[in-house]
Amino acid sequence: MAIVPALLLSRASRTWGAETAAPQDFNIEKSDVTLMKSSILTHAFVMVAGLMAWGFAGDAVTAAVPTHKAARLTAGPELESATDASAIIRWTTVNPGGAALHYGVVHYGTDAKNLTQVAQSPNRRNTSHPDMIFRVRLTTLNSNTTYYYKVECTGATGASDGVSSSVKTFKTL
Repeated sequence: MAIVPALLLSRASRTWGAETAAPQDFNIEKSDVTLMKSSILTHAFVMVAGLMAWGFAGDAVTAAVPTHKAARLTAGPELESATDASAIIRWTTVNPGGAALHYGVVHYGTDAKNLTQVAQSPNRRNTSHPDMIFRVRLTTLNSNTTYYYKVECTGATGASDGVSSSVKTFKTL
């Protein structure tokens, strides 16, 4: 049996941090020491990677590790259809995994260097398909006008899926 300060490991909850404001000792078994050594190595690796969020007493320490892989464009983006006042932009990515909900986002405007308008559309991920097809409708456009756009994909939390296109163009009718 070993004695380990509460500031290192709480046997009761197996979380990093202290259970009480004042440091105290816990009696722990050899298996707990092995768990602690394993956790230290894991958390040290995450800290080196710069992904560790520091907690305070009583807080569980969590790593900000993405739950899905980075997606990449496999087709498009391209204009699917256009009218005098709207357009639909379509593109395909590798299925990024992670949460079921993702968003297709289009940044657009009439100046290629100033894409200040944004349209987005939700998309539900199908785990049985290797790809995701995104379609985003742009509305209240001006007729006979050239628009510039680029696309990106985000997860449900707004974190990027790693997809970003170059600037493309289309013209309304």
